[in-house]
Amino acid sequence: MMLYPAGPDWAHTFETALGASTLAARLADAHGFTRSTLFQPFGAGRGTVIAQRDHLLVLAVHAADGRHWYEVTPSLEMQNLLWSFSHGYGSQWSALELRALCGCTAWPEVIALARQQFASAVRSLERALSGLPERDAAAAAPDMPFYDGDVMELPADYLTSMTGAEVSECAR
Repeated sequence: MMLYPAGPDWAHTFETALGASTLAARLADAHGFTRSTLFQPFGAGRGTVIAQRDHLLVLAVHAADGRHWYEVTPSLEMQNLLWSFSHGYGSQWSALELRALCGCTAWPEVIALARQQFASAVRSLERALSGLPERDAAAAAPDMPFYDGDVMELPADYLTSMTGAEVSECAR
């Protein structure tokens, strides 16, 4: 596992035989990620971005003997925000800066957004590695039988309006 500014809690490592190009294609085709231009936001040797969704990156970190290691981690901007918050420097960021970087105006929103997106990206990568789509197909509703004619038989006076005497009896 590589260490990133936000710390080890914000990185999830996967090992697989699936190559980076194939994984990036799966993530882009079925999981809402965008294929990346293979840049290294954290510096040389610390992972190459193969796909991105929202504020999360999927990095190819190592390959050897037909095995590949990938990590899901927040983007560099989100890493800096998370590091600042966890080390007590959250007050250095204004609401305007927070909104410009992640669309949130307060720290609880930033942390909730990061947690939700991180969990979602980890789940998506797990499903992509298994060859599954982002969401399972909805269970098909059983076909309802087609009835020709009246399904229910009602007495002829069932839909008859009530007279005043009957209404007052029911009101008690």
